[in-house]
Amino acid sequence: MPGNSRPRSESTAWAYAIVTAALVLLLIEVVRGAAHELSVVGSQTRHEQLRELQSQSLERAKGLEVLLQAHQAEDSSWSEIREQPWLESYWSQLDVHPPQLYAAIVDPTGRIVVHTDPARRGRRLESGWYERKASEKGPEVYFARHSALSGRQATYDVAVPVHASDDNLLGEYHEALDADWLESTIAARQRGVGIRWLWVIALVSVIDLGAGGALVFLARTQDRLRSTVGRQTRHRARELSQIGAGLAHEIRNPLHALKINLHTLRRSFTSRSPLPPDQLVETIEQSECAIDQLDELMRDLVQFTDRAAGKQAEVDLAAEVKATLTLLADSFQQHEIVLTTAFPQREATISIDPVRLRQLLLNVLTMAQHRASSGGKIDVEVTCADDGAEVVVADSGSRLSEARRAQIFEPFQAPAETGSGLGLALVQVYVEEAGGRAIWDDIGASGRCRLWFPLALASKGSSL
Repeated sequence: MPGNSRPRSESTAWAYAIVTAALVLLLIEVVRGAAHELSVVGSQTRHEQLRELQSQSLERAKGLEVLLQAHQAEDSSWSEIREQPWLESYWSQLDVHPPQLYAAIVDPTGRIVVHTDPARRGRRLESGWYERKASEKGPEVYFARHSALSGRQATYDVAVPVHASDDNLLGEYHEALDADWLESTIAARQRGVGIRWLWVIALVSVIDLGAGGALVFLARTQDRLRSTVGRQTRHRARELSQIGAGLAHEIRNPLHALKINLHTLRRSFTSRSPLPPDQLVETIEQSECAIDQLDELMRDLVQFTDRAAGKQAEVDLAAEVKATLTLLADSFQQHEIVLTTAFPQREATISIDPVRLRQLLLNVLTMAQHRASSGGKIDVEVTCADDGAEVVVADSGSRLSEARRAQIFEPFQAPAETGSGLGLALVQVYVEEAGGRAIWDDIGASGRCRLWFPLALASKGSSL
């Protein structure tokens, strides 16, 4: 057993570690999945909006090229073209509304020739007017925090070249999207996704915490069980050791007496001077007493080792005590023992095997008789409270030492004159089986045994 406990503990610890690691990895993967989806939602939203902006800008730039070619303005300057009614009409029909900020035409020198905001016409785009390029495919998309085109607003600006012919660049058509609006749109979509993932993370966290708590509970329960089993094993081993030593001592005495008596009988029958009949009868009676002692010891041993539950029944404790005292009345009277009793006014109903109750009461009262000896005194009191009933048996015998009191309910630790040595051990087994407790303490110069039992449910209900 000790050699196997350590590998079993190590394997259990490894199992707990693996389960804990799996739970942590599960939570990490959920968080990673949430972060990945948030990133994908952000990039997809930005890509969709910029692609839509690029598509619209290309369509409008092509329309502008067709318009220039239709009015044969390929060789005209922008100062002339922008004054043409057909361009003003085209420009006034452009539907530029939020989140779009503007549409504009910039000549090859960087000067703004046409703008949806007339106040910005004639301004020039300085070199480095944008911070970075934001496009992957299609027309160039520039991110700018402020420029001559937008003022101080952050924009995503699309620049589409405008050609009069394949080799004649007239300028660039610009159209812009409000960058703050785009970021807020991305944030709103990510917020919706994030809330969904927060629920998932919360659920997984609760599962992890619950599983972690269950693991801790199981570990502690296992430790308690291991400790309890260890204590019970040590107690049982010590109990078996006491039983073995006690049996050897208790069996040796009657066997030794039997051996002497048999030797005496053999000498009597083989010698020329046999024993008188009265001595033969006495020798045989002594042998019978030794056999009775062995029989009583074996009977008590069988009862002590048989831990099967008895047949529970509801009995009146006071009535059983009275019946047992009646059974012992002649023996008490023969030894001139003074008996005083006290019983409760109402029934003290407990749940116990009636046969075992009578046995344990007989064992306790018999021990009290041996301790009191002839001319002694025994006090028996039965009390009943809301939580339980108690039998107190006090005798006029001498006080026990503290060490003896601590071991008196253990096998073969009761005084030798009280029987087989298993009587009080059986008392404790039967009392605890009924949910009670057995206590030995001293009062004044005498000792007493206290047996407490919980009341039966029916008796509890009647007392309320």
